[in-house]
Amino acid sequence: LREDLERLKRIHAHRGMRHYWGLRVRGQHTKTTGRRGRTVGVSKKK
Repeated sequence: LREDLERLKRIHAHRGMRHYWGLRVRGQHTKTTGRRGRTVGVSKKK
């Protein structure tokens, strides 16, 4: 399994990059689900 992921990342396949970014791979919606990992900072208004 891990070798497969490494291979996908090496050839820069879409699935490999999704694994690399820690995103969903199998076509799930990620707008509201999977809120872990890459966070986007928001600057607070003064």
